[in-house]
Amino acid sequence: MSEMFLKRFMERPGLDQEERERIREAIQELSDLRAENERLRKTVVRLRSANTPRMSSKLKDALYE
Repeated sequence: MSEMFLKRFMERPGLDQEERERIREAIQELSDLRAENERLRKTVVRLRSANTPRMSSKLKDALYE
């Protein structure tokens, strides 16, 4: 479910206050999970790049000559 869908759904007539609050909580949880997912993706990329062996610049220059 997208955040936009939930926001539009919350505006529907006939929803009581408790239902609106549950939708607000779902929107907040969705937002939090997206942010956490982004942080985890960045961490994975950083850890993968940290585990790859790096050549020293002198060695790399010598190999390219």
